[in-house]
Amino acid sequence: MNQVAHWQRVHPASPFVHGWIAIVGLLWIYWQNTDELSFAERFAGQRLFWTVVLAGAALLLVLFFYFLSWYFTRYKLTDTHVYVNAGMLFRSQKQARIDKVQAIDIAQPLVARLLGLAELRFDVADSSESVLRLSFLKKADTHDLRQLILQRAQGEQPVENPAQQPAEPATLNPLGEQHAGSAPLMAKVPAGRLLASLFLQLPVVIGALGCATMVILWLTGINGIIAGVLPILLTFGSYFYKQLNQGWNFTASATDSGLRISYGLADTRQHSIPAGRVQAISVTAPLLWRLLGWYKVEVNVLGTKSEDLDNLQVLPVGDFESLSRIMGILLPDLGVPNQREVLATAVKTGTDYGFTASPDRAKLLSPGAWKHQGFLVTQSTVISRYGWLARTANFVPHHRIQGTEFRQGPWEQRRELAGVRLHCAGGSIIGYLHQVDAQIAAEFTLAQAKRQVGR
Repeated sequence: MNQVAHWQRVHPASPFVHGWIAIVGLLWIYWQNTDELSFAERFAGQRLFWTVVLAGAALLLVLFFYFLSWYFTRYKLTDTHVYVNAGMLFRSQKQARIDKVQAIDIAQPLVARLLGLAELRFDVADSSESVLRLSFLKKADTHDLRQLILQRAQGEQPVENPAQQPAEPATLNPLGEQHAGSAPLMAKVPAGRLLASLFLQLPVVIGALGCATMVILWLTGINGIIAGVLPILLTFGSYFYKQLNQGWNFTASATDSGLRISYGLADTRQHSIPAGRVQAISVTAPLLWRLLGWYKVEVNVLGTKSEDLDNLQVLPVGDFESLSRIMGILLPDLGVPNQREVLATAVKTGTDYGFTASPDRAKLLSPGAWKHQGFLVTQSTVISRYGWLARTANFVPHHRIQGTEFRQGPWEQRRELAGVRLHCAGGSIIGYLHQVDAQIAAEFTLAQAKRQVGR
């Protein structure tokens, strides 16, 4: 990768990654306008000659505009900025300050993968979405450029020969997991476990049964059922594929700055998650997963968002050991000496290690969940758990809490119960003290307000 600060063009095949649809559209138009002909008649005689002539002219026109699109798309890297120029008639120039870059993600849509290309997506401080995309470069070049930009963002000089650099010593994170300094693997999701986890979720089970029922009714000849089959199949198929794509070939690796995850079935994604920008963590265990000891982990992260989900998923499904390693990277200090035991209690149930549970009078309001509900305030973090069929444990560091909300409905007021919500930035995950003693909730709210003032 050339490190000289001059304008460079993206890969010549870049326009085809998104523009192949135009070629498919031309074929579809021709097919629709010859639907009265047989397959052989479409490609024979005089019609074939004119079809080739017109299609060739249209293809040349498309290729001409592809060339212009490529010619006018350039990028430049300086010591302080990344610039991307694009546009033929309407020119645009986007830039990102290197010292504001928080993470650079690598994406490979299906066609880009086939062509050996990849896209860089820059996440910048104080932005909820990528302000800059560089599409497309050779995959090897994207990794080199990404490494170079991150080095400049950290004020480092490019490494000419990594083999001559001294190896970093191994470290031990507070949850007891040893790792080296060179992006060790923290978690990997096997395909079998992923598929099993999908079919052990109630939405997938209900959706699959519903689709199977509709198909059986359609095959038995019930008139009009096809009108209901197709929308259901499409909706369920889209949901199932999204979940499958988010976990397929999933790996999570520790880096010097945090966590790096990669995943994807047809389209691949790679996210870098700086540990210092994690705002909140959610650990979820659906009903059937609990029998196998499986968990899902999502996070709120400033400046890094998933395009497919509300929160960024950092572990689609994993056992407690994988969960422990992931938590040791994202939240290395839980504020207690016995972190592993506290984590196990948080994601399961019980009042050990100082957890405060919902009192017995919450049983009528939450008959299936009241024994599981509870919270723990440590020196650094508020840990809360709730839920019945799908149990959730949320972890919100004190310094990430943006505001508290004391909530008490009429039924809770009669039983001297209350709830507290802890809001933070970067996603929809919140801390949730659910149906605890009203006096305890009020004391917690006041104490948390003092912590925020003292920050």
